[in-house]
Amino acid sequence: LMHFAEKATVNYPPIIMPEPDMDAVSELRAKWQKGDAPIIGYSGRFVLEKRPELAIKALKIINQTYPDAQLIFAGEYDIPYEDTWQKQQAIVEQYREQLTFLGLIKGRQELANFYAACDVIILPSDTECFALVQVEAMLCGTPMVMTDIPGGRVPVQVTGMGKLATQGDADSIGQAVVDILDNPEKYHKTRAEIEAIFSFEETVNRYEQIFREYARQ
Repeated sequence: LMHFAEKATVNYPPIIMPEPDMDAVSELRAKWQKGDAPIIGYSGRFVLEKRPELAIKALKIINQTYPDAQLIFAGEYDIPYEDTWQKQQAIVEQYREQLTFLGLIKGRQELANFYAACDVIILPSDTECFALVQVEAMLCGTPMVMTDIPGGRVPVQVTGMGKLATQGDADSIGQAVVDILDNPEKYHKTRAEIEAIFSFEETVNRYEQIFREYARQ
């Protein structure tokens, strides 16, 4: 688009996320947590482009500080159109005691509760257009660790609610998680602050403005 930069208008995707049910959140944390150890989330398919194995391998670094951390996967994992799940069984078994696979969460309220029950969400993807997961998690009060890739880095950059890690580097991802867990207040933003940036109303208004402007030409 560099040849048409003067015609480009940035508009974030429309995102709506319910507020978490804190009673349900407490129940999830009681179910998943070991003692007072952190809960780390992953939301997405267990597929090659999203590099879920890096989230698991990051436990090598995370365990040095938080040895009882739990990594909870939300999303389909035994995907019929590729064999990532089968290929990563060795690393899954290595860390089996720290892993939980929930499968696909279909309800938006249940998804909001999942995000809020986690202390941090990891998204170790190699490619993302934007990754709505990040904003959904932030709206539920949970910071992100995202790989520093085009498109994917934007929500963390514009909100400050998380850290960027080196693409493909499990140790970098793990250290970013530890940094957030060590100093969560630094990465906390209110729902209002996130909504001020990622506003459903503002997104719709901008689309209407663009359509009306070019309809007149």
